[in-house]
Amino acid sequence: MPTPPRLSDLGGSPEVAAGTLRSRGRRFAELLAIARRHELLPFRRLDFSHDPATSALRTSQADHLRRALEEAGGGFVKMGQLLSTRDDLLPEEWTEGLAHLQRSVTPADPDDVRALLERELGAPVDQVFAAFDPVPVAAASIAQVHRARLVDGTSVAVKVQRPGIDRAVRRDVDIALRVVRFMSRLSTEARQVGVQDVAAQYADDLVRQVDFSSELRNLVTLRAAQARSARPDEVRFPTPYPDLSGRRVLVMEFLEGDTLSAIRSERSDRDLDEPMRAILRAFLRQVVFDGVYHADMHPGNILLLPDGRPGLIDFGSVGRLDPGLRDTVQQLLAAYIQDDTEAIADAVLRMAPVRDAEDEPDFRRAIARFVADELGPGARIGVETVDDAVEVFGRYRLKPPPDFVAAARALAIFEGTLRTLAPSFDLLDESRGLAREQIRDQLRPGKLRDVAVRELFGVVSAARRLPRRVDRIGEAIETGKLSVNIRLFADRRDRRTLNGVVRRVLLVLLGAGAGILAIVYLASPARPTAVISTGVAGALLGGAAVVLLGWAAIDSVLARKRE
Repeated sequence: MPTPPRLSDLGGSPEVAAGTLRSRGRRFAELLAIARRHELLPFRRLDFSHDPATSALRTSQADHLRRALEEAGGGFVKMGQLLSTRDDLLPEEWTEGLAHLQRSVTPADPDDVRALLERELGAPVDQVFAAFDPVPVAAASIAQVHRARLVDGTSVAVKVQRPGIDRAVRRDVDIALRVVRFMSRLSTEARQVGVQDVAAQYADDLVRQVDFSSELRNLVTLRAAQARSARPDEVRFPTPYPDLSGRRVLVMEFLEGDTLSAIRSERSDRDLDEPMRAILRAFLRQVVFDGVYHADMHPGNILLLPDGRPGLIDFGSVGRLDPGLRDTVQQLLAAYIQDDTEAIADAVLRMAPVRDAEDEPDFRRAIARFVADELGPGARIGVETVDDAVEVFGRYRLKPPPDFVAAARALAIFEGTLRTLAPSFDLLDESRGLAREQIRDQLRPGKLRDVAVRELFGVVSAARRLPRRVDRIGEAIETGKLSVNIRLFADRRDRRTLNGVVRRVLLVLLGAGAGILAIVYLASPARPTAVISTGVAGALLGGAAVVLLGWAAIDSVLARKRE
């Protein structure tokens, strides 16, 4: 039967394809040309040192990279924005140059923007808005923001998608995923930590960012979660206008204030510790308790309002954790606060179990060392922390859920923001104190009542189903129909192991048989009437025996490495 269309498909725009193989090939060649034009190839010429004598060279190369990423557009600008916060990874000249990507990208043609607006709004711009500024207040990789005024006088921000960016992003994402798949085939460590799943999750997130109806839902969800929190006014979220928003246009309240990117460029001496503390508190609550969090808190997406409060903008990248994973994160946080490395290992193993039970004691010791060395008093989270965590996970072939890795990536982005704007801010120490506050907030009478009601509802629901299930079991026993179904080799790893053993046994048997026949033919006297001489037949069989036995040996070595 044909699959019926979904209701959501009837009112939305059709999906945009990633492009043909030919168009992807042209795009790949275009990216190489951009890199050559901006003198970024070969990569070994780029200077990532901290030598003062080559500071001018690094400044020039950073400017070339910034312009190359801007010319490439889409997800490449996003990559540059992330790298601009990593002053622990890149020299200052590189981070300063890439920071321009957070403040402004070359805006799109005003006529194209107005035409897109009128198509999405279904009316001329002058009829919808009392005033509309054609010069954007900010231009980013995927969209640009214009200031406007509604008929009732409300000041709003009109976020407009860059014309043609939808197809471009999907094409670039498709190219990037193909490169990652190729890399994962070559790197055992990449396969073990699930880099392909992580890349797919990030790609899906980037594709969702070109659908502003999804961003509208994200904004509504985050506003609702903030309103339910113990400190609803601590962080400001703009008010959305769903009636004026669609797939390519998002209208929301205009928040007055300076982005942290602007504050950084001015080298202002404003004290940012308290706003950063409020953002961190909100982020911890979003990840650990709400299960929905802002995943792209770089300096360009955080505002400092006139009253000193922080505000968040740009909700295209919002992550979500399912209830099971959220419970695991809560256990990790509670164990970390109590310095209980055994409980931390329990939570990690529940989330990503080890493949071999014999490795569990060693893994627990490795986790204890990692927590003591990387997350202990006075420690600072950085690229080395992530590298060490990946090394521990890869050593014991643990594969964490992609959603958990995405949350860690969001924390790394925010940590980079803290590192560049408030170097004295101790993320780990502040997180401990704020986590205790969050736990106290969750123990409020109202919260406890809500938890008790949910748990009681679950118990009542299970209790209602229990008599029916007991009756079915009793009836099956009485009629002799009770059975237990056990599937042999239900585990995919067991099936793969068995297939490998059978394959290698067959290769050895065929190789040995071919070798024996080769000896027989080579030892036999020549037959003048034969189509193929016994010597040629023996040589062919001998070659086949060598190939088959070599194949079996290589397969055995590869299987041992995979284990």
